[in-house]
Amino acid sequence: MAVAVVIGIPIAQAGDSVWQPSSWTGPLAGAPVPGEGLPPAAVPGYPVALPPTYDVAAQYEGQAQCDPPAKPGTQRLADLIKATYGADQTVWIPRSCEIGGQSEHKEGRALDWMTSVRDAQQRANAETFLNWLLGPDQFGTPYGNAVRLGVMYIGWNDRIWRGYDIERGWTELKGCFSKPEQGNDTVCHRNHIHISLTWDGATATGSFWDGTPIDAPFCTGQSSTATTTDSTPAGEMVAITPFNALNTRAGVGAEGRCRLLQDRYSGDSNRIYVKVTGVGGVPATGVTGVTINVAALGSNSASRVRVWSPGQQASQTVVNAIMNGDTTGTATLPVSSEGTIVFATTSGATDLSVDVIGYYTKSKGSAGGGTELPAAPAPNTPIGPVDFFPVGSIIGYESTTDGALQPGEERTVSLAGVPGDATSALIFITSKDATSKGSVRIGRTDKSASAKFRFPQAAMHKAVMLVPVSGGAVRLAASKKPAVSLRVEVLGYGTGASPSTAIALSPRSVFAGSFAAGETKSYKVANHFGLPKVKKLKAVLLRVQTKKSTADGTVSVYAAGWQPPATRSAPVVANTRYAALVLAPVGADGQIMVTSSVAANANATIVGYVR
Repeated sequence: MAVAVVIGIPIAQAGDSVWQPSSWTGPLAGAPVPGEGLPPAAVPGYPVALPPTYDVAAQYEGQAQCDPPAKPGTQRLADLIKATYGADQTVWIPRSCEIGGQSEHKEGRALDWMTSVRDAQQRANAETFLNWLLGPDQFGTPYGNAVRLGVMYIGWNDRIWRGYDIERGWTELKGCFSKPEQGNDTVCHRNHIHISLTWDGATATGSFWDGTPIDAPFCTGQSSTATTTDSTPAGEMVAITPFNALNTRAGVGAEGRCRLLQDRYSGDSNRIYVKVTGVGGVPATGVTGVTINVAALGSNSASRVRVWSPGQQASQTVVNAIMNGDTTGTATLPVSSEGTIVFATTSGATDLSVDVIGYYTKSKGSAGGGTELPAAPAPNTPIGPVDFFPVGSIIGYESTTDGALQPGEERTVSLAGVPGDATSALIFITSKDATSKGSVRIGRTDKSASAKFRFPQAAMHKAVMLVPVSGGAVRLAASKKPAVSLRVEVLGYGTGASPSTAIALSPRSVFAGSFAAGETKSYKVANHFGLPKVKKLKAVLLRVQTKKSTADGTVSVYAAGWQPPATRSAPVVANTRYAALVLAPVGADGQIMVTSSVAANANATIVGYVR
C-alpha cells in the first residue's frame, strides 16, 4: 500500500470555530471553504510510479443495475483511506437494492467515508485528502489524481463536485445552504465524504493502480431513421467466410479507436450502428438478415450487450459481459432498410468486435431457411443411427456426448469421419432431460464461430443444423442454468473457403413402395420437389422410413453412377417401423439411387437440401 506523508497545520481552537455555514460555490482544485487552524493530517501515497499520461476523462454513468458487492477499485480506494488515516476509519460501500433512490452504492462503486466537518481532526483528514485528490498533483496538474482514480463525483460539506463537469466546480448540494442544523449533517454530507467512481475507476486498473492509463475514448452515440419490417430474417441462410464488420479496439467500422458506453441518463443514446450489407461476403441487396458472432472485450462492468435492427421494438442480449474479461455470443437478426444493425450496452463501457458469419436471402423454394431445419421424424418414431457414408464430402456418423452437459460447461466433441480440413458439418442434434430451458452453442474449437441450439425443459427436442467445425471437432458450450443430455449425429460435412449452405423445405414425398431384396430404384430429384437444378444441388436430406420386413437389413441412398455404400444408411429392423435421417449425394444426372438389402416397404420424404 502507498506510504502516507504527514503535513503539519496549526492546531484549531475547539468549539464552533471548526465549522460555520457558508454559501460559497465555484471552481477550486481542492476542498471547498477550507478550515483554518486544523491539526496535522496525512497525505496518501502512490502504489506505483505514475506515468505522465492520464486516463480518459470521466463521464456520468448513473446506476443502471443492482450489484452491491464492492468493486475492486472502490475497495482499493477504501483501503488507501484506511492505510493513510487509520484502520479505525469507517468506510461504507454496498447498499441494499431495497433502499430507494438511484445510487452507485448499489453497484459497489461508491463509498462513504465517515468523517465530520464538526471535528477538527476529521475535517483536517477530509480536507487534506480532497486537496490531494483534486490537485494539483505531483505533475502540477489540477484534479490529476481524481482523473486517474476515475472519480465521477464527490459530495462533501453541503456541496457536490463533478468529475464529468470540472469547470462547473463545487455547487450547492440538495439545498443544504439553508439547512445548517446538525440533524441535516447526513443528507448534506457534513459527517461523511461520498465518492462515486466511474466504471473505469471501479476496475482497479488504470494509471493510478497499475501505471497503465485507460485512455480509450468513448464512441460517439449515433442515430438512424432506418426501418425494419420483419421480426426475423426470411429466406435461406448462406454461410460465408467470417469477416470483421466492427472492432472498436482496432478502429474497424467505427469512428476510430473508441469504446461502447452505456446510456448516461434518460433519453441519452450511445448506441453504435454497424453496416453489414455490401461488405465482406454479404451482398448489398436482397439480404433479409445476418448471423453474427460478437465479442465484448475488456468490459469495465458486468453488462448485457444488446443488439437489434433499427425500427425494431425489442432487442436481444447477445453477450453477457463480465468485468475485466472477454465474453462472446451469437445472434441472428434481420437487417434494416439501410443494411445496419444496432448495439448498446446496459452498463459501463466495452470494446466490441462483430464478425458476420452468414446472411439470409429470399429465393424460390426456400421455406424460411436458417441454420436450424425442421427435419425431425414423426413423433414416437425411434431415430436410427446414421453410419459412415464414404462418398466424397458427404458422411454420416453418430457422436454422443460423454454424459450430460452441466450448466456453463464447455466440451470438445470429435466428429469421427469428419476430416481436419472440414469447415462445416450438417448435424442432427437431439436434447432430452434438460433441467430447464436453455441453449448450447456449437462451433469451432477456436471459438471464432458458432451456431445456437435452443431446447425446452425436460421434453425431447430435435433439429438439423449446419455448424462450423475445425480440426474435425466442435465445441459445445452450455448456457448457465440447465444441465442437458445431447446426442449429435453427423450427416455430412463441407470443405473449402465457401462452406455449404443447408436449406429447409416443406416435407415432400419422393417415393413410397415395396422393395425386393437387392432391388435398386432410381428417382429424379434435381429441379423437382422444390429443389434447384443439379448445378446447385450437392445432396438431399431425406427422412427414410422402413417397415414390413421379416429380416434386418439396410436401405442405402446414393448418387447415380456411384457404387452403393458398404455400410448401412437407413436401418431395416425386422417387424418394426423404423425411421432415420439420411443425407444422400445427388448424381450429375440429378438422380438418387435407392437399394434395399432385404424385402421391405420404404418411403422417403425430402425435408431439406445442401447446395
